[in-house]
Amino acid sequence: MKDIKEILATAIEFERFGSEYYTRFMELVKDPKAKPLMKGLAHDEKEHAHLLEIELRNLGGKVKRPSKKDLDKGIAELFPERMHKNSLATKDAIAAIKLGIRTEDRSIEYYSRYSEHASPHIKKVFTKLAKMERGHKEMLEENLHYLQDDGAWYGYLPILD
Repeated sequence: MKDIKEILATAIEFERFGSEYYTRFMELVKDPKAKPLMKGLAHDEKEHAHLLEIELRNLGGKVKRPSKKDLDKGIAELFPERMHKNSLATKDAIAAIKLGIRTEDRSIEYYSRYSEHASPHIKKVFTKLAKMERGHKEMLEENLHYLQDDGAWYGYLPILD
């Protein structure tokens, strides 16, 4: 079994990547209805990382600074350099949303798996994060459905905690 500090550190990296992913997606997508959705998701993921950082520090762990090089490399692989601001076509947006859904699924699975072995407090944090990631997944799935059906974005409805 992994150490809880290692589990938290890995979760922080997931959340940081998610924030960068959605920020980059927001810059590239053309439809104005999509931008608030991606901005909201990026903000949520950044908040998740912050929450996890607090928990890691409370356990005496140290938060590693994100490697800008690694983040940029991962984002560049997902969004090739040829893409420019407001240039993401519908078919590319569909592929990006599908990747976002898979990422949310992985986060949900990660939090669910490790919450079973965590202290009651960390279990509560992981359960809350898994619930929020399910909400993200549902928003992405709704938008995917609309994009696949008629090429239009559904948009963004804020998640209330």
